[in-house]
This record gives sequence, C-alpha cells and structure tokens, in this order.
Amino acid sequence: MTDRSQLPAISLQVTELVLAGSPEHAEEAINETAEKFGDLAVVEVLNALEAHVASLHLSSFDGGKLSLATMLISPKAWAESLAYFAATWDEDWIEDEPEVLTESLFAHIHGILYATEDEDRRAELLNAALATAWGTTAFAVMFSTAIDEIIEIANDIQNLGAPRSGSTTSDHDVIPLALEIIRNDQEAWDSILFEIFPDWRPGENELHPSPDEESDEDPEEDEESRESQFAMGRSTKELLLRLRKQVPSKAATPAKPGARPSLGEDIFS
Repeated sequence: MTDRSQLPAISLQVTELVLAGSPEHAEEAINETAEKFGDLAVVEVLNALEAHVASLHLSSFDGGKLSLATMLISPKAWAESLAYFAATWDEDWIEDEPEVLTESLFAHIHGILYATEDEDRRAELLNAALATAWGTTAFAVMFSTAIDEIIEIANDIQNLGAPRSGSTTSDHDVIPLALEIIRNDQEAWDSILFEIFPDWRPGENELHPSPDEESDEDPEEDEESRESQFAMGRSTKELLLRLRKQVPSKAATPAKPGARPSLGEDIFS
C-alpha cells in the first residue's frame, strides 16, 4: 500500500530538481517512486506539480528520450502544462526560428501522445489538450506547416462528411495527428480550423493559405476581392505569437541560490 504521506515531499523534491536544471535527477526520483509505490503514486506526484514545472520537466524529454513522466502524466495535468510550453520564446526567436520552434512543439506533443500504444489514453490526452485555448492553438501551429493538406482534408469533410473523409496521400508528419483528431472529436477539429482560418464561413467562402506562404501568389490580384472569396489562414509565425501570448502570467518558484535559473518572472511576463 502506498504511503501517501511521502508523496508531497517527493513532489517538492521533483520540483526543486526541475527548477535547479536537473531533469535527469528529477526523473530518477520519479522512477524510484514507481519502484517503491507503483505507477499510481507517480501519477499523484505528477498531478501535484505546478503546471509550469511539469511543462519544463516534460519538455526536457522531447525527441524520443525515455521518461516515465511522459508515459504517466494525466491528461488533465498535461493539458495544463501545455499552456507553458511557449514560455521561453520571445518575438525575435519566433521571427527568426519559426521552423525550429514548431518542430520542438511537434516533438513534445507527438512524444506525449505516442509514448504508449494505448489508444484510449491518446484520445483522453487529445480531448484534454483541445478543450483548452492554448492546446487548440498549439495544434493549429503544427497543422499550419501542412496547410495545403489540411485544406484538402477540411474540404473533404465539408463535402463528404467526417465518416467518409480523411484520405490523403500526404506523408507529412502532422497528418496522422489531424486524422486522429477527426476520428475522436469533430468539434475540436472545427475549433482548430477556426483558429487557423478565423474568417471562415463554411459554405460561403473557401479556405486559403496565408499569402506570405504562397509561392505562386498573383501580385495583381485584387486583395479585397480575394479576401471576400477566401478565408485567409494565419501564418505559422502568427500562430506561434498567439501561442506565446497565451502563456499564463505566473512566475515560477525561484531556484535556490547558485542553481541554474530555468524559469522566472521575465519569462512569464
């Protein structure tokens, strides 16, 4: 039987290690908890972490690194932590390195969703993340990198309905996530589309990529006429900025003197 009286102390220990810049040691503490008390105790420890701490820890294990936290964090706790993923970004970085930031976001989300082969858990994770504004924006960021394919899928759904749509020959990395959402939550899929295309009026205008992401844009085409025919999509950079602005204004608990600073008030301002 789990001695639950020890779990708050373990959560505090993990928090201090994460904020001190020692995610590997924090993960060791989580692994020891699993060995002593079982997986459910780990879930409880992770749920007790503040969202920005959980975000920082999970982001340290992107890119295929094994992490018990990645596999066991509850959907609710992950959805809350996702709000802080963009906390370290600034506008210059978004302007200069949008591809790098988007790849990092994809690695994180993909790593969480596919940490196990449990399809029910994956559906719960998706539902929890997409029930939030920042989660919807995060997925919109990723899907904006495959905008032509997303438009194709959206048009199929509009014309044929979700049960008969979703076929595409694209091998873009984000497409399986899009199809997973369509299968699990049509309303969440619509929310993502409206995040990318805020002026879309289904049945009245057509989805269209942002002009600055078009290679064959006609410079003589009348802009007002084009905007009346199309719902213009937000660019990846615009969506990255929106995601950054959705980070809650909350500072992390300061690390102990002498520790490497990881999070602070300037990051969450």
